[in-house]
Amino acid sequence: MLDGEVADAVAVVWGHTVPALPCGRRKWPEAVRAMAVEKIAAGAAVRKIAADIGANKSLVAKWVKNAGSADPTPDFIEALPPTAVKAKPRPESATPVKGNAAICHITLGDADIAISPGYPGNHLIEVLRAVRASQ
Repeated sequence: MLDGEVADAVAVVWGHTVPALPCGRRKWPEAVRAMAVEKIAAGAAVRKIAADIGANKSLVAKWVKNAGSADPTPDFIEALPPTAVKAKPRPESATPVKGNAAICHITLGDADIAISPGYPGNHLIEVLRAVRASQ
């Protein structure tokens, strides 16, 4: 409770005292909150639990929401085994490489693209996007 505030009335909920302030607000003990969350997790309706303890159902729903965010780890993570990908032999280039000029080979899925030196970069970007979008 806040300094200087005295509980006006005290209620007992599930064996725990719930003090009420003079303005009518109740200070819900953490034990009552935890019990409500446990009962809802076990399958009880938020509306029924709220009615049982005399609280607003939106407040009880807020307790459930806040309790769920305390544990950031998910209950279940699906793990899939890696899929085996067969390496395809790359076809040899039909055009011989001249001097120090190198050909860049890019493989995206089933497409094998050979890029000669001096190929326009803007056009290459468009080709790669089109190949990726088609797969």
